[in-house]
Amino acid sequence: MISVIVPIYNGGKWLQPALESLKGQSFTDFEVVMVDDGSTDESAKTCMEFAESDRRFRLISQTNAGVSAARNLGIEIAKGEWIAFMDADDVLPPDALELLFSHAMESGAGIVAGKYLREIPEKSPKGRGNSMTIPSDTAILIGLYQKIILNNPWGMLFHSSIFKGEKQLRFRKCRYEDLDLFYQAFERTDKICILDRVVYYYRDTPGSFINTWSESRLDVLDVTDRIVEHMAKRTPSLLKAAKDRRFSAHFNILIEMLRNGIDNTEQKERCLKVIKEQRLNELTDGKVRLKNKLGALISYLGVPAIKLLCKF
Repeated sequence: MISVIVPIYNGGKWLQPALESLKGQSFTDFEVVMVDDGSTDESAKTCMEFAESDRRFRLISQTNAGVSAARNLGIEIAKGEWIAFMDADDVLPPDALELLFSHAMESGAGIVAGKYLREIPEKSPKGRGNSMTIPSDTAILIGLYQKIILNNPWGMLFHSSIFKGEKQLRFRKCRYEDLDLFYQAFERTDKICILDRVVYYYRDTPGSFINTWSESRLDVLDVTDRIVEHMAKRTPSLLKAAKDRRFSAHFNILIEMLRNGIDNTEQKERCLKVIKEQRLNELTDGKVRLKNKLGALISYLGVPAIKLLCKF
């Protein structure tokens, strides 16, 4: 019933517990599609051991092409009616798949989204949790305003038709590929089930992409620009939310460039342009987070004031 797609690149010491957490799921009707993205460590060997001992685990290897390509390959060969994603350094609670699947059956939603923790607790969460089923446009609105983080593909269960329908949906080759895809996936179903229960443990490692600066971080500027363009053409009622998400991305990237001493005048000006164009709307839109409102307010004091935020 479920295909769990795990892109793997040098999973190291985290890979074994990640795969063990899948093997120990209370829901058993699943396959694990392990996509080795050209690892140079022992990851392929670890995966092969699981594949040899448990027929539900399948290993597919490719030349290193990035997480988006690895996930896309997994989607191509997945056999399940439902699709879930997991990163190779994370862990699932024992009943994660069971909970996601049961709520999918009860709600009739094409996507079920659970909660996640940025740590692995000593005791697993108990109970089924509460859920709410909402229209997809409402879920996109909540996600864009960042009231609930909904742009991570992991911690969710997707009906396979979302990716394998008439118009196939795939991850774009860029950083922030998750943010780039979430609203397009949500548009392909009528309703989303939001589950108030932890179904995913995320390891926030110090060397991860989001915790280090690289030029690829600038991809989020293009991604959020595309979201605004998309909503302007397709769903104008979500345009304000899209512009808020773009403001947030441009403000955060400006902060990161200032904090890391990045000398890129063109990109700084690009960020400032969006901030100046949008800041009044941030202050007057009742749905905008307080964090964004404070950023908009501080921006009126100029770049020196924004630099002060880098100390926090």
